[in-house]
Amino acid sequence: MSKTYFVSGANRGIGFSFVKELSSDSTNTVIATARNVETAAELKSWADAHSNVKLVQLDVASAESVQAAAKTTQEITPKGIDVLISNAGIAKSSDPVLGLSDDLYLEHFVVNTLGPIRLIRAFKSLLDKKATKEVLAITSIVGSVGTVMPLSTSGYGLSKAGLNYAFRQLQQELSPEGYSFALVHPGLVGSDMGNEFVEGLDPDVREQFLNTLPLITPDQSASAINKNVLQELKSKNFGKFLSYDGSELVW
Repeated sequence: MSKTYFVSGANRGIGFSFVKELSSDSTNTVIATARNVETAAELKSWADAHSNVKLVQLDVASAESVQAAAKTTQEITPKGIDVLISNAGIAKSSDPVLGLSDDLYLEHFVVNTLGPIRLIRAFKSLLDKKATKEVLAITSIVGSVGTVMPLSTSGYGLSKAGLNYAFRQLQQELSPEGYSFALVHPGLVGSDMGNEFVEGLDPDVREQFLNTLPLITPDQSASAINKNVLQELKSKNFGKFLSYDGSELVW
């Protein structure tokens, strides 16, 4: 069955792989966002070749930008959207908890925690128009309080833990309206952000980290998430914290 998807942070990495994966079914419509659409060369090229991909400017760090994106999306697809994929995020430091600046803590929180909340608030009226009402957020295993990783992720880990909490609350608050929320750890992905993060680690920690989380490609991650999580989100994966392979993770 055809669906209309909204994907934030779609200009590179997992987000762009989601666009390719979902729009390969020509019956789907994919609203793909980037902070600067004009410089998103690969995404623009894909959209030029696929009429079912529509581009929208979006910066989740700006409340005004989120509202503008919702207005533009309403004009593109007035009948609403079926699935919102909150993918946009940042990971700028692996400093210890006491070593990260206040500004970087706040930047991670605004993008990784508040950003998805802003999206759902702004796009709820569009999700309300469809019976599907599915929301998926790309989180991380480092946001698990019950999992000990071999390094500190400070601002990134804290912001993802906050996102996980918010989605558990949203599942409780909005499930009576037919909503289904899920959180997924995409794996350690060899995207620009993932590679930069890994390269910034101490060599000994890097080796230990890669032994814990093997590196996969963005296409592998998006394909696995679509197969193992998205396709059965409402029927069995709602309210869960999952890995890209469909296994459940510790909160």
